Amino acid sequence: MTARESPATALDTAIEQVVGDLAVLHHDHLRGLLPPERAALAAIHQELMAAESAVAYHRNVLTRLSSGSYPVNTPLLDRLRRTVHDLAQATAARDRLHEGVAAALEAVKAAAPAPADDELTPRDFAALLSLAGGGTMREHLLTHRVSVRTVQGRLVELPAFQRLEAHGLVTRDTSRALTVGQPVTLTDTGRTALLGTRRSPAMAAPVPARPAGAWPAPARHH
Repeated sequence: MTARESPATALDTAIEQVVGDLAVLHHDHLRGLLPPERAALAAIHQELMAAESAVAYHRNVLTRLSSGSYPVNTPLLDRLRRTVHDLAQATAARDRLHEGVAAALEAVKAAAPAPADDELTPRDFAALLSLAGGGTMREHLLTHRVSVRTVQGRLVELPAFQRLEAHGLVTRDTSRALTVGQPVTLTDTGRTALLGTRRSPAMAAPVPARPAGAWPAPARHH
């Protein structure tokens, strides 16, 4: 089961605001590409997702047993008591892991502080390039996660998008609801940064090329 197929946890949005897409985090963790702090976060987040699955399982069993489909007798009452006990244990384990994930996230923040306001990383520019054709910011109706996708469907890391937006390189149509989807486009500043149209003074006035076969220009004497 992948990160996206597993039940959402209460900390998923907070994690993605720091490290980006969770699927990418777990993908890189499986391949040993993460620094220690992020690897620890990915590992305990995986445990938290499993704990959320256990809570959901026992809750579903309890719902099924209490649905009225079974006769109320001693075996049913015993089964209900065992299920409630199992659900309580699964919830306690989930809550302990929740605290562990929160601590691991703080360790990641301390180890990798956010770039300064005037600093854009290579990944930020890669995000800017991927949004050249446009994109959409949308909030999931059930999980309330906010994500940004390009027109090609590629997921853009939310922290990178937020830095691009803070620098005035991208803009979105805030007149539309996030649950519907806010179109994202590059600003003039963003297109300028992407295309590299800022030229140095030395490049502003190139010397005209002389026709082929022309005599050399006379030397200028100062």
